[in-house]
Amino acid sequence: MEHTELTSSSISFERLAHILRSRAKQIGLSFFKEEEAAEDVAQETIISLWKAWGTLSSPLEAERLAIRIAKHECVNVWRREQRRPHSPLTTSHEVTLPASNEDQTLEESELKAALHNATQTLRRSEQRLWRMFAEAQMDTREIAIATGINARTVSAMLSHARGHIYNVLKEGGYIDG
Repeated sequence: MEHTELTSSSISFERLAHILRSRAKQIGLSFFKEEEAAEDVAQETIISLWKAWGTLSSPLEAERLAIRIAKHECVNVWRREQRRPHSPLTTSHEVTLPASNEDQTLEESELKAALHNATQTLRRSEQRLWRMFAEAQMDTREIAIATGINARTVSAMLSHARGHIYNVLKEGGYIDG
């Protein structure tokens, strides 16, 4: 996308939407690696952008908002899919481990279950931030923007969550230390 197109203050919403829709779809594709989910992200981004169009002072501001909306929408779509019993969506950050032998696979599944259980012992607010950090691969700044929580507070909460999870796994014998 060329920024020269976005510097003109007289650009129409239709023209800008065409440019930003493809950008939002790219964000969705990089997050989900799935065309349908990326389309949902792009569509929701443009709808939200249309609602805010009258308050935006420049096309560059619209671009920044569209990128932020697209990232937030990726997380929203992912959350909705996680609530469904058998979610077809996976993020590009999910790791699939090869089953080399039965013992290793059993150990890995036990560790995954222990990690899930340890995460469930966190406070609700910490669980939400932890999922954004660990599963959605968002950094502290992105989480702060997405949640409206100060970045230092996000950092402190993630640090506490990390320590808590480590201690629970250590007590359970899953981590040596």
